[in-house]
Amino acid sequence: MKIIKSLTVFVLVCQANFVHGAESSANDKPIADAAVAKKGGAAKSGMLEEILVTARKRSENIQETPVAITAFSGDALRAQGILTAQDLAKSVPSLQINDSTAPQIFIRGIGQRAGLARFDPSVSVYLDGIFIPRPDGQLLDTIDIESVQVLRGPQGTLFGKNNTGGALVFSLVKPGGEGNDYVEGALGSYSEQRFRAGFDIPITDKLNSRLAISSQRRDGFLHDISGAENQSLDRLSFIFQTDWMLSDSVSIDSLAYFGKIRERYPSYHCKIVNDDALFVNGLGILWAGDTDPSNPTAYKDNCNANSRDALKDLNTNQGDSQRQKKAQDVMLLASTLNWQISEDYNLKAILGYRDATKIGPQTQADEGGPKSYFRGMVLGDNEQESLTAELQLNGSSFDGGIDFTTGLFVQSEFKSETFLTSNELIGAEALPFIALAAGQSGVDVSALNGLLDALSVPGGTLPVVAGALPVSTLQDFEIEGETYAIFSQATWHITDNLEFTFGGRYTEEVRRSDLFTQTANLEEISSVISAANPRFVPVLPSLGAFAYLGSWAEDPIQIANDILRNAYPGEIGAPLNPAVKDELDSVFREFTPMTSLAWVIPEQWLFDSPVNSMMMYGTWSNGFKSGFQEPFGVDGLIEVAPERLENREIGLKIDAFDNSLRLNIALYSMIFENMQLITVSVDSANTLVVSSQNAGESMIEGGELELLWLPTENLMFSFNYSNNNYRFIEFDDFDLAELALKGQKVAVDRSDEDFAVSPEVTAAFGAQYTFITQNSVFTPRLDVSYKSEVYMGLDDASWDVAKRDPGSIYAKATTLVDARFSWFMPDRDLTISAYIKNLTDKRYDIGAVATASSLGTYVQVLGEPRMFGIEARQTF
Repeated sequence: MKIIKSLTVFVLVCQANFVHGAESSANDKPIADAAVAKKGGAAKSGMLEEILVTARKRSENIQETPVAITAFSGDALRAQGILTAQDLAKSVPSLQINDSTAPQIFIRGIGQRAGLARFDPSVSVYLDGIFIPRPDGQLLDTIDIESVQVLRGPQGTLFGKNNTGGALVFSLVKPGGEGNDYVEGALGSYSEQRFRAGFDIPITDKLNSRLAISSQRRDGFLHDISGAENQSLDRLSFIFQTDWMLSDSVSIDSLAYFGKIRERYPSYHCKIVNDDALFVNGLGILWAGDTDPSNPTAYKDNCNANSRDALKDLNTNQGDSQRQKKAQDVMLLASTLNWQISEDYNLKAILGYRDATKIGPQTQADEGGPKSYFRGMVLGDNEQESLTAELQLNGSSFDGGIDFTTGLFVQSEFKSETFLTSNELIGAEALPFIALAAGQSGVDVSALNGLLDALSVPGGTLPVVAGALPVSTLQDFEIEGETYAIFSQATWHITDNLEFTFGGRYTEEVRRSDLFTQTANLEEISSVISAANPRFVPVLPSLGAFAYLGSWAEDPIQIANDILRNAYPGEIGAPLNPAVKDELDSVFREFTPMTSLAWVIPEQWLFDSPVNSMMMYGTWSNGFKSGFQEPFGVDGLIEVAPERLENREIGLKIDAFDNSLRLNIALYSMIFENMQLITVSVDSANTLVVSSQNAGESMIEGGELELLWLPTENLMFSFNYSNNNYRFIEFDDFDLAELALKGQKVAVDRSDEDFAVSPEVTAAFGAQYTFITQNSVFTPRLDVSYKSEVYMGLDDASWDVAKRDPGSIYAKATTLVDARFSWFMPDRDLTISAYIKNLTDKRYDIGAVATASSLGTYVQVLGEPRMFGIEARQTF
């Protein structure tokens, strides 16, 4: 297999071991041992402890589970200072998580790049068994978390809702545990203040409850010249749980989560990457600020005013029109019924309700400079409401010879989104503009001879100002959907060492979309501007086009835009035509089977060898992500086909050297059909639109390695590595310039492009040593993470630019160093920690996009600079 030649592989099966339940983690083992020693007990030896995971809906030893998994306990997360899901990307192979202007989770190169309502995530996220359907709700803070499991590769049978990349499974600390009460506070850079607390509240012998609170605030570290401090944090959340034992065999666990976010997205920088882009020189148009049609510079000057080279460090210049506000309210209610029918059979019913409101206006896109030449933003209150229900029967039959899980899944979801795209009025010399407009609309240029003659003047033509680009388009988008699925998976224990797993999931996705579109009333714009300034003479009212009876030196484009802005203040900035409704219904169906064969090497075969246990497995699995409908300019709604992924994987899991070393390796080859990609196209009116398309077929081959080693009971090393090779097999597109300028579909083969967003290589190294004194435990820790360069292009021209100028449209390879020092006082159950994140103060990108065909820009979002702080945690 080609996979082997490109490998350099993998998997640290827990940056700190955890036992799903009561056992202590390997990372915190020396601390636990110190407490035992303090009480007169005997300290344990430096051995890795058993890790239990639920990747197959039942508790199993991770080393005997034929799935590529990385698992963390809550203690392990704290040991590394992991506060959010985004931080996991530093420690999990093949995991890439960005949270710039849109949340993105990618595993093995598979994920969703945009965060708009119509896009489903490719990586499933679960909180206590409840599916989180929206990308902007998936990046959970690790408040009161007992464990996190990252399942890599398609989990299309048991975690099958839109799952092509993998799954993140979060489990909360449950009420009634021992030693789970705590208060935690922290102070850090940029006035960061963090408070967390969790308490059990016993009610009766049969009913326990738990309350957890989290508050985090931090000023923004990106200063915009407009005065905004962007990339700030302001989060408040509450979790209330109950655990009610109705009888010895029946219990109900309930959960209520409330979250409030009032912070600011990062602002970004801009760089011109293609002078021939449509909005730069490709259309021959001029922008506000251009006063010499022979040398238009305003568009490029606008971008360059916000370039990193032109500004001080950690400063941006996006102007007053930016709306970097990130505001969202979330409520999640859930209840799980557990019925232990007998010793061999368990029935679980999970019901979850989520209601979230994204509060606008929120900037989603612009061309990157301080002037508002192009804007895209979410307006108003955008609703997300979902109800999920799952029924699981887990059991064991034939005297334990077969373990199985079977069940039903149902989801009903409603989403609404109000999205505004707007462009300023633009300009051009009259003759080129009219020829361009006529060509786009199909009008015979000869029919305009009289108009052309009237506009001709000695030495050239009159200035023309027009709404040739959509001045404002407001779209109210409502999506209703239902998901129905039935699934089953069984493991046949052929012998004590050999097992065969098989299963499948049938899914039916029903989608109904209503789109209400209002476009700018260009004739009214013509009337308003000509009435305000008689030197603007309407010539093509249907395009909002005027001849200006003056010179370019007066900057007529700016004059016209000022008139329009004064006449229609506010975000929309233009009069709108009546709404046009479009609706579309779709049904998507898929069956996703899987099989797996696993062999645990007999213990007698390993006698007198350094290997204590070894498992080999091979898996064939499939994933499915639903299709959807989306707006496509004047053409209304279009349908985007579902994604399908087929994965072939082999793996090896080893414990060795008296269980002090753990090595897990996985190699895989995946065929990806109909990959849903964001691109730029034109509608039937030759208007540019950002839309989705399906890349016919692609292949991902790679490997992952995880290593955890305790050479002594006080010293721990961890290492993980992933190498993923991405290749498009079929990716056909159309040349955007030909579409926009001539309305002709000229085919372009994009199969030679790199995958966007995902690095080919990731690696992480961790080292921790524990010093034990009579009354204290001191633990210094160092973590180093590496990600190779990442291609950030969106369209065909971006790849052409990247080939001409290697590295120009890539986020550079990044190595980040984090350090932490903890002081634990067993007598007081108090831990004080000092930390530094990004120790070397590295500048790196957490998000970027190049649109070289249309906008001609490359916008980049900076990640956190060096951050430091101190935190204290008191347990009870």
